[in-house]
Amino acid sequence: MFFSISSIIAQNIRIQGIVNTSQNSPIAFANVVLLDDEQKLVKGTITEEDGSFSLENLKTGTYHLTVSFVGFEDQKIESILLDKDTTLRPIVLNASQESLDEVVLTSKKPTVVRKADRLVFNVENTILSSGNTMDILKRTPGVVVNQEEITIRNEGVTVYLNDKRVQLSTEEIQDLLSSLSGDAIQSVEVIANPPARYEAEGGPVLNIVTSKVVSLGYKGTVFARGTYGIFPKHSFGTSQYYKNEKLNLFFNYSFNPQKSSFMSDNFINYRTTDERINWLQDFERKNWSNAHNANLIIDYNLNESSQLSFSAVGLYSPGIYDYSRSITDVTSSIEDPYTIRTSSGLNGERTNIALDAKYTKTLKNGLLSMNVHHTNFSRKRDQSLNSRYIDATGEQFRNVRFTSDSFQDIEIYTGQIDYATTLGTVALELGARTSIIDSRSVIKFPTIVDSGVSGLQEAQDDDFLYDEDIVAGYVSVAKDWDKWSVKAGLRAEQTNSKGTSLALNEINNLDYLEFFPTAYVQYAPVENHSFSLDYSRRVDRPRYQDLNPFAYFLNENNFAQGNAQLTPAFSHRFNFNYTLKSAYSFDLYYRDNGNEILRLPFQNNEGQVLRTSNQNALDSKSWGLDFTHGRSVSNWYYLYTYLSAFHEEVTFLAQESGNVAQDNKVDGLYAYIGNYLTLSKDRSWTAEVSAEYISKFLAASYVQDRVITLNAGVQKKFWKNRAILKVTVNDILGEANALLTSQYLNQDNAYFAVPETQNLQVGFTYKFGNFKLQDNNRALEIDELERLKE
Repeated sequence: MFFSISSIIAQNIRIQGIVNTSQNSPIAFANVVLLDDEQKLVKGTITEEDGSFSLENLKTGTYHLTVSFVGFEDQKIESILLDKDTTLRPIVLNASQESLDEVVLTSKKPTVVRKADRLVFNVENTILSSGNTMDILKRTPGVVVNQEEITIRNEGVTVYLNDKRVQLSTEEIQDLLSSLSGDAIQSVEVIANPPARYEAEGGPVLNIVTSKVVSLGYKGTVFARGTYGIFPKHSFGTSQYYKNEKLNLFFNYSFNPQKSSFMSDNFINYRTTDERINWLQDFERKNWSNAHNANLIIDYNLNESSQLSFSAVGLYSPGIYDYSRSITDVTSSIEDPYTIRTSSGLNGERTNIALDAKYTKTLKNGLLSMNVHHTNFSRKRDQSLNSRYIDATGEQFRNVRFTSDSFQDIEIYTGQIDYATTLGTVALELGARTSIIDSRSVIKFPTIVDSGVSGLQEAQDDDFLYDEDIVAGYVSVAKDWDKWSVKAGLRAEQTNSKGTSLALNEINNLDYLEFFPTAYVQYAPVENHSFSLDYSRRVDRPRYQDLNPFAYFLNENNFAQGNAQLTPAFSHRFNFNYTLKSAYSFDLYYRDNGNEILRLPFQNNEGQVLRTSNQNALDSKSWGLDFTHGRSVSNWYYLYTYLSAFHEEVTFLAQESGNVAQDNKVDGLYAYIGNYLTLSKDRSWTAEVSAEYISKFLAASYVQDRVITLNAGVQKKFWKNRAILKVTVNDILGEANALLTSQYLNQDNAYFAVPETQNLQVGFTYKFGNFKLQDNNRALEIDELERLKE
């Protein structure tokens, strides 16, 4: 009995203390972390309002304590022997001084770390963590957020959360990142050339790393956001977090009633040998939607070395409705003018259910993880269109009507295993992955009434099946020594795909094995100077919708059509970087994009029809020089600058111009400057002002004119930092949209699109429970869905 009681007492030791400034003022919300003799995390907490902290239920042993807080130097207490309840002397934190070492700008301000294969932007407990994750991305070196599209060097990115791929639509990713609080983010990793561990498909990767959970308990948040442009758009939601010694639970739900407007002025000049016909169209679309999003994440620690995780996501958008109307004025050099008045209604719904399970095992000299995943995606869409052709006297001389019904179902299954270890001083990673995709798309045109020639000749009923199997394996090695850091990897992917059009009786098979090498070298010869060189080979596979030969109509004379003959595009990417004082970064990059997949408009001048389809480029290249600089000018002012001079060129087959090779080139300049201000001593008031400029931009056969964007916002924290109110004005100058022109040989068309970029955003968040608890929110992997698009 004596030994039993002694054992229980030895398992319930408490250590407590208080954290003060050098002026003997208590520091609230400081991080307190307790490590064992092997420097492994034992427990952690955050100081109370009076600076006090307490860690309980500890075993007898030797520990090390670290206390940290933004704007102060870390304080470490080594070799604390605990055999009974212990009260430490007051721990004093001294205000930090800005200093530089050869890799990192120290102190609790945003810092940049240049690694061999990525750039790491640390933002935890900094001025940047006061907003949401989307706000942080806008300030991350090398990242451009233009109309909520996230790009790196003019390429769309693949977003990861805690190394788990987020494969949602652009709008869904925006909602996810906007609802994830910035104070939950530890760092953002910018990976321009992803290593072998990542899938070979796609371009640059953004890996968002959330803060580690150190406290036990429960917390929750509720939020409401409104965006007010032409029409109001709202989002309401809640997040719930709970953690104990074994269980880590996260649940999130949001409801997003939206009404949006999209307007466009479209210009088409049809030219034949005898005639020039000009089409000038005023187009407007309104969209109504009521999306429901829900996430559930459960982490359970089986023991000290094993963890089981389960994730589920449900996206349900019922009652999606689009109404569009257009007025097209047609003038001819030899015929009488006329007008086309078109109205179209589109009803639809979309459902996405995904399940994910992962097992992680910490071994004696490595980490083993296994993951399985299933996604079911379905979408229905029905369209009804009516066009009336009216002559100069006001008489109707033609009427075009049609209806269409379509749906798409996709099943995705994936499995993956990864192992990481060290062999002496060499880090080794290897793994394997398999994915199975089964997709079916059906379209029918029950009604077509057309008293003339138009693009409706392409309106055919069809049933398109697509199956794809990928088996992949990879190996990667890395080593650091002295002033050098080297990493190399190789990934192999065997792909088998089959596309079948039942109506057209066409079958397209692809069967290929490809290898994707990666290599990184970093050299830091002296303090404050770093050089790096990296290379990777990547693949861009066709999206399911791109392969689908269906025709989707904006109107009877303007439609988009898939291309079942598309092939994967392989690219080679090189980058050379020089970094000065971890604050000034210069990147010289070159990309051979190969036969990249382009979305191209082709106008049939004889039939006066505009067809948009996807095509493999004959050749495509990009190169440029980037400069990024982010620094805390003072404790209240953070400045971020990004400048890029770039060249983009592409060669494609001009299908409506004699099938000749056509070049399109652009030399452009991009500039961004962001100013982020702390307006009060208690940091409860913050503000930001950002400006963006793009001289020209290449989009397949289109060239985009100049764009200027000016945004400003202010944020206030109150009720002891439990409530946050943020107000932002976007596109203050009304110059965020530009004309895009495609003009070559016998092709001449342009459009000026105006989404609701000029708006006022108001957001409110309230935290309750143990709101100092860091959240465990992470992404649910929804493999391959990035290749789904509207």
